[in-house]
Amino acid sequence: MLWLYILLGIVLFIALVMFIPITLRASYKEKFWCAVYIGFVKLQLVPAKPKKEKKKKKAKKQTQKTEQPKKATEKKPSLIKKYGIEWLLNLIKKVAELAVSALQDFFSHILVKKLSLSISVAGDDAADTAIKYGKYCAVIYPAVGTIVRVVKCKGYGVDINPNFSEKAETEINFDFAARIFAFRLIGLAVKHGIKGIKLLAEVKND
Repeated sequence: MLWLYILLGIVLFIALVMFIPITLRASYKEKFWCAVYIGFVKLQLVPAKPKKEKKKKKAKKQTQKTEQPKKATEKKPSLIKKYGIEWLLNLIKKVAELAVSALQDFFSHILVKKLSLSISVAGDDAADTAIKYGKYCAVIYPAVGTIVRVVKCKGYGVDINPNFSEKAETEINFDFAARIFAFRLIGLAVKHGIKGIKLLAEVKND
């Protein structure tokens, strides 16, 4: 019966690992901050934590070896010359299709828990402020709309306002949190990894 308990323990451990949430958090308020949480483990990306200085190891004396003259290697024909331009274009097309499919699957499994963006736009004068405000709106609103359509979004808010006060400066406040489960990433890696291996096999067989 001991082996059965061990087997159940392994299965339970794998199940727990598979359902570990992987969360990306990012924020901006004068400074940019970004971190990845794997379960309760935090990996800070920006700003990077300063690395501890390692003690300098004593340099070991290296024995000098007499360099032997390298044999001239024959140049292999380029892939384009060997297979033709049509083969290369077909390969690029297949790689692009695989990349697009993988990205679509990846983004479809992401849950955006929070997307908050607030911008107070200011320029040198009223006219400059109005021009900058129009540019910000023309870029940010369509970009956020695209994100909301591609991924599952629990809550989001975008607020862009012009600030016509004298000596005002543009202020940006950003807060973002998105989550995906480990089993989703593993499933995507297996699914599209197999497709990639098949594509590689086709290239080698050509």
